[in-house]
Amino acid sequence: MKAAKIDLQGHALAVDDPAPLRLGYMIDTLLTGGAERLVLTFAEAVRGRADMSLTVFVLSDLETPFLQRLRDTGTKVVLLPGRNLVDLGRFRRLVAALRAHRIEYLHAHLASSSTLGAYAARLLGIPFITTIHNVKPSVRRIRPGRRLLQGIAMRLPGVNKIAVGEAVAVAAAGEIGPAGCRVVPNAVSENVVAPFGARARLRRELGLGDEQVALVCVGAIIGQKAHEVLLDAFAAIRARAPQAVLLLVGDARDALRFEALLAQAGQLGLGDELRFLGMRSDIPEVLAASDIFVSASHWEGAPVSLLEAMANGLPPVVTDVGENALVLEGTGAILVRPRDPEALARGVLEMIETKGLAERTAHAVRERALGRYGVATWVERLLAIYAETGRRSDWHRARPDVPAPRLQPRRVPR
Repeated sequence: MKAAKIDLQGHALAVDDPAPLRLGYMIDTLLTGGAERLVLTFAEAVRGRADMSLTVFVLSDLETPFLQRLRDTGTKVVLLPGRNLVDLGRFRRLVAALRAHRIEYLHAHLASSSTLGAYAARLLGIPFITTIHNVKPSVRRIRPGRRLLQGIAMRLPGVNKIAVGEAVAVAAAGEIGPAGCRVVPNAVSENVVAPFGARARLRRELGLGDEQVALVCVGAIIGQKAHEVLLDAFAAIRARAPQAVLLLVGDARDALRFEALLAQAGQLGLGDELRFLGMRSDIPEVLAASDIFVSASHWEGAPVSLLEAMANGLPPVVTDVGENALVLEGTGAILVRPRDPEALARGVLEMIETKGLAERTAHAVRERALGRYGVATWVERLLAIYAETGRRSDWHRARPDVPAPRLQPRRVPR
């Protein structure tokens, strides 16, 4: 009689089942943001699967709500803080950790992880892939030496790439080298839908009356998100819709920018109608307590915050950047030019004042998010890529109803 096999998570395998894939994920931090949420979503989705064992390597030791939620899934987490990108001590610890956990495939998110992960995977002979999240890579805003290291890393032989949307793939063409990348749209989990009763409870907590219309923006206070444009738009909105309140959710990692926004709010006389909520561990509840999702971003990839707002039935008024138009096509959502506070204000006022528009749009975007951008299909597409580009395919059986993403040829943006 053959003894039963046990996978690395303690689950019993059939006698003839292959060993699980030892998969590593790398991320710069677990503060807040779309990439961080996707890592958590993936970990939650594959929890308990017998065909893989996931370890997440984080280039930070900050204790955050996302980190705690990741640990709560039972996922193995390795913290690897360092002084900077060229901290050789951290790089050695990363290589040692990948060896210790016998990682067979490494998937990186964000700039530092993609750079260090590419070099470490190359050294160890591990198949490697990175996800490109934005239409403007961060290497354009960093020192030349670091930019050079990242540029070389993306062109190393065997570095595979995923773009979160067609617009991202096109925009990244000049950064990723001669090879193209596969497009896998971002996903949103049903876990981000707030529970019944959350809206009333949180509106009470925030002191919002029934007559008030809560606009919400979710995103770190950084230049890309253009909060200063949003505040100018909100001042114009308040002039015609005094019942409007603006909730800003996200960490203020740029202290000088945050202070400038506070000064701008004072100059505009926004007062208590503007609420800086900071980092929150209950973003689904904040979304449920709100009425319209707004974003003034100068650029985006395929923002997860938008998908989460859609899943919670919030009609969006956002800038026409990145994948927003494709994601929202035909839903009734309003897209406006970036860097135009007057256009953003008009869009929000149209959503508030047009009878039935918010309700119709809310229903349409919820259906779109939980249908086209569901987690199950997203996970299966990723697993198919790991099987195709890795050294093992025995652990994965492709689902016939989920087409694997095809390699997109390298295209230069016009």
